[in-house]
Amino acid sequence: MLWKRMNKPFLWLTALLAADFLAGTRAWAYTPEIHQQLTFIAARQYNHCMQDSAQHERLSALDTRYIVKANVAQADTNLFVRMFRWNYYNPADQSNRSAWWLVETRFHGHFAELAEQLDSSERKRKRLQTLGKLLTYIQKVSSPPHAVPVFTGRWWRFSMSDRFNRFPVDADAVEQAVESACEGLIRPDDSLQRLLIDAANETLAAVKSPIAGFPATWESYWELAAEAGDFGEYGRAGNSFGERTEFRCDGERCLLLKDDPLYAEFALQRHVAAVIASMRAIALMQSTPRPPEPELNVVQGEARPNP
Repeated sequence: MLWKRMNKPFLWLTALLAADFLAGTRAWAYTPEIHQQLTFIAARQYNHCMQDSAQHERLSALDTRYIVKANVAQADTNLFVRMFRWNYYNPADQSNRSAWWLVETRFHGHFAELAEQLDSSERKRKRLQTLGKLLTYIQKVSSPPHAVPVFTGRWWRFSMSDRFNRFPVDADAVEQAVESACEGLIRPDDSLQRLLIDAANETLAAVKSPIAGFPATWESYWELAAEAGDFGEYGRAGNSFGERTEFRCDGERCLLLKDDPLYAEFALQRHVAAVIASMRAIALMQSTPRPPEPELNVVQGEARPNP
């Protein structure tokens, strides 16, 4: 296979540049619109869960919009950032990997920086914005191509993103599914790193799970690498999630139709997982005690903190 024979870092970098410059595509992950949907649902459901809680502050309408705006902006980063910082999870050791010491193929370094900023920030607005950026990564690992991971920018096949990442969110079904998530939302050993790992592990388990009614798993679409930490590849079904697909499975033929209910159910579970992980992250931040922010005086048209 050409993919296996070629130098992978070279191929990845070439694919990235070609995709961005020739196709003008955005980051290969959930679209910003999907991130926005997932985050709004998480914020609403978090507030519902915490309506009677004395230990967790609810989000105001403005709080939610600071989070969502930063979440969407992080998902829609500019060309220069996308060229040198990719959005893939490392299931082996939570560390960064690089191609030619130039491109960060994994996002863990930036995730750790944001987690540190969240812990050290004193201003509420800054914390909310940082949380929004962190939610982008937590939500990304609910997507199989980013958790496995599988490189999605394949210009030589005229494929610039994974079709799963464009599969629409059934907002009503997601909201209904997370209504029962309140009870397990608060966990004493939670941390942002724990949330990320849990969300990614759930996705990897889902990829390894059977396709209902067929002698095959979802690795037919995203095949894990033989060695942990390496990139996987597309399986026999290829990059065809949501499309009519026929492929060999255990000596038989498996057939999924365009917009098959099996696709919808699989995507629903991943979107639900993204929302619940986001709710846990919000709860973690909102439960952390913070000193009161300094009051502001207006002096000659400028806002200055009181001494």
